[in-house]
Amino acid sequence: MPDGPITGDSDALIAGRYRLGTLIGRGATASVYRAQDERLGRDVALKLFAPQLGGPDELARHENEMRLLATFNHPSLVTLFDAGTDHRDPEHARTFLTMELIHGPDLYSRLRDRPLTTQDVAHIGADLASALEYVHGRGIIHRDIKPANVLLPEAPVGSPIRPKLTDFGIARIIEGTRLTATGTMVGTAAYLSPEQATGSALGPASDIYSLGLLLLECLTGKLEYPGTSVESAVARLHRPPRVPEALGTRWVDLLTAMTSTEPSARPGALEVEQALRDAFSSGVPAPTPVAPNGATQSLPRMPDRPPRTAKATAQMGVQPAAMAGRGKPVIRARRKAWAVGAAFLTTALVIVGVSAFQPPAPAAPDPSVSATPTPSTPTPTPSPSVEISTPVAPAPVAPVPPGRHKGNGKGNGG
Repeated sequence: MPDGPITGDSDALIAGRYRLGTLIGRGATASVYRAQDERLGRDVALKLFAPQLGGPDELARHENEMRLLATFNHPSLVTLFDAGTDHRDPEHARTFLTMELIHGPDLYSRLRDRPLTTQDVAHIGADLASALEYVHGRGIIHRDIKPANVLLPEAPVGSPIRPKLTDFGIARIIEGTRLTATGTMVGTAAYLSPEQATGSALGPASDIYSLGLLLLECLTGKLEYPGTSVESAVARLHRPPRVPEALGTRWVDLLTAMTSTEPSARPGALEVEQALRDAFSSGVPAPTPVAPNGATQSLPRMPDRPPRTAKATAQMGVQPAAMAGRGKPVIRARRKAWAVGAAFLTTALVIVGVSAFQPPAPAAPDPSVSATPTPSTPTPTPSPSVEISTPVAPAPVAPVPPGRHKGNGKGNGG
């Protein structure tokens, strides 16, 4: 069954409307093309997904999910225009999304090209947290937060960076998600949450963890969990991320809370956004470049604040519960459970084989909708999104109540 571009894709007409142009990128689950919307006369990015393994019902469900995503409207999300099904190959029908064509690099390329300032990181983090608050409130989790899925539109010199989150191709509506039900783990190894690494039920807190690792990488210039896909996935079950004290109290507290092993101890997306915007407005240090290409350097501390009383913590926008256990396990009783989970995952993944994590050809970042390639310094290829079937029992997915996420790990399928 084809899993990427098929013969005749170039110049093909999709759904009687979208004329395919050049291939922008290709990932494990989809290919992205520059396309012309012949009805409206505009250029778009068209993401063509791999054929679904299920029958007509599964295809219809997937198309409905894509149409739901196309209704989203947020300044920090890539605008989705349309969704449908490509029936050119009747035996292998494929769903597609059309979206705005972004002119600019992705965050992965930017980090390898030149460093970010702490103000840039705060802006990026706040905007991405705002986007996550929006989608979490609508029953969607992203599952694959990583630099390659953050696009940076071109902007005038001196203007704040305004990121756009893309690639909801592996997102799923919470109720009845087949990925959770079958114990399939989807995401990119370097940014997986502990829940993803163990095949547990996922909620909004999983995205918060991944965002925390992304921001930590932006500040330090290096991956927190490098190594092979297996090594990276298992490492977070053995130790929490190391957040350098040199980043300052506010960064340390926020990133430690976001990357807590216990989902219920993490702040919600709105709390993260508020913490980052408050920190920036109250005086984040002057622009200081982070060390590029994996090197680290000492950064000036963010403004000190009073000892962590409940009042002071609340002013950060992160609830005291989210700060519990800094330097200690959040819930001691779960140490053994995580250790068992780590051992189980290691055994399971060895059985599945490393090939389950990596495609036969050299991997590239999941295709973004960036229209303009940006030169960058040669670096290792980013971790590809992986889909690993592990023999985990079907995990229940908790419903998401109305209102914003409070960081309690409630499920809302990806």
